[in-house]
Amino acid sequence: MSLLIGTGFLVVLILMLTLSMIGLRYVSETNQRLKQIAENNNIKTELATEMHTALLERALSIRALPIITDPFDLDEEIQHFGAQGNLYLQARLRIEAMQLSPAENAILKQIRALTRRSQPEVEAAVEMSILKTDQAKLLAMILHTAIPKQKLIIEQVGALLDLQRKQTAAAVREAEISHVRMRGLMIGLGLAALLTGGAIAWFVSRQVARQAEQLTNQALFDELTGLANRSLLLNHLNYEIKSARRNPYAFGVALMDLDRFKEVNDTLGHDVGDELLREVGKRLKKIVRSGDMVARLGGDEYVLVLRGLTETGIPRIAESIRLALDLPFHWKNQSIDIGASLGVSLFHPGISDPSELIRQADIAMYIAKRSGKGYALYAPDQEHSRNELSFKSELREAIHQNQLSLYFQPQIDHQRGCIVGVEALVRWNHPSRGFLVPDRFISMAEDAGLIDALTHWVLRHALIHLATLNRQGHHLTMSVNLSARNLHDLNLPATVSALLAETGVASGKLKLEITESAIMANPKDSLSILTELDHMGVTLAIDDFGTGYSSLA
Repeated sequence: MSLLIGTGFLVVLILMLTLSMIGLRYVSETNQRLKQIAENNNIKTELATEMHTALLERALSIRALPIITDPFDLDEEIQHFGAQGNLYLQARLRIEAMQLSPAENAILKQIRALTRRSQPEVEAAVEMSILKTDQAKLLAMILHTAIPKQKLIIEQVGALLDLQRKQTAAAVREAEISHVRMRGLMIGLGLAALLTGGAIAWFVSRQVARQAEQLTNQALFDELTGLANRSLLLNHLNYEIKSARRNPYAFGVALMDLDRFKEVNDTLGHDVGDELLREVGKRLKKIVRSGDMVARLGGDEYVLVLRGLTETGIPRIAESIRLALDLPFHWKNQSIDIGASLGVSLFHPGISDPSELIRQADIAMYIAKRSGKGYALYAPDQEHSRNELSFKSELREAIHQNQLSLYFQPQIDHQRGCIVGVEALVRWNHPSRGFLVPDRFISMAEDAGLIDALTHWVLRHALIHLATLNRQGHHLTMSVNLSARNLHDLNLPATVSALLAETGVASGKLKLEITESAIMANPKDSLSILTELDHMGVTLAIDDFGTGYSSLA
């Protein structure tokens, strides 16, 4: 009997060991296959992200080409444009060299086709930017042809990213199913082989669970920092939105972008940059509550999802982040100081898309970075702020690209019944916005620091026109109004003197009109500048009926 029991136990044990070996082999093969899928998907996701980022950079770059006037800046931007194109191409070729599913092949085929169709317009736009030919045609080509085609490619790359996320999710589900199956198998073996089988089943089950957890982490967490990645962030935001709609409560999204990170990365190397990103993530996790989330979008951008956040609480969280980052970061014997710009968007019932909250926070972060205030809360009028910044760039281009034109209002001596002078009035013939009067751009020129350049343009072209009139026998004076800001420019007399010498116009033929209020805004500098102009022989007139820059118009 003992022999029979021993033999039976031995048979059971051998059977259990055999089945265990088969099970372990199955687990190993399954996990290896799933690991390969996850690794391939992660590589494809990274490459698709590189393509997406490069395309966005090229879109921004091609949009900037028409407004860059400095040849060196233009050359640098064109090199940047080409470099991003190379990054895009290399990333695409690496994906195409990998094993692809039919769906991936279909998307990449569409991307290649769109790239071929967009290439002529893109090359033409770059060539026109270099040659500085028809700016209106260039801008129209960029806005209506090149950028829309680039957008189609970006959308297809976005579809490729979505496909990678779905495939990763499928791999995670398969890992979970594999875990369930193998756990059941091991439990059965444990019941058959009692304690020995149970021990082996526990061991195998634990190994499977560990592998499944690793795959889940790869799919949902940032590999560098261990924080939630974009996929997990969007899932979490979607959950928060649905929960807040069922049982209303406040929450918000804070998007943080590190200041000067690129300088650290370029100067000290990527290893230091990676360590800095990890440390920032650790510090952010320390200042949030247990129900909040900290995620890394990529690069040096982080997102905080904060429950209970209201407008009054934004300064507090901004201060917490500032204090967390104010402590120096140490790398070996070096101390690194870094700051951040924070954009905040608050949930309201009108928002259903998680990406919209992130987009609004991104706009607010952009405003915070531009203003230097550290943080900003999203407001709809900030959409206009971006348009206004674009408008200022267009004005700078207009001054250098001769989109401005002068009109001349005659000044009549009624006693003599003849024209004795003209007053210069400027207009902006905007390529897309149409014919603009001064009220649309003078104050903007002052705010953007362009008023001196605009005044120089008006004075120069007015004097050139006056010189032509004088050569034709029309001995007239030319009146130009100055703004209050011009009376802060101590170089104004030298500028006027140089323009008079360039055009050959006598100083007495130029009349500069200034309002009394403009003088009183800065009496010391104003009187010094006006005295110097008077000594040059320039005619000065005080006009209290204008706005201070009505003729700069």
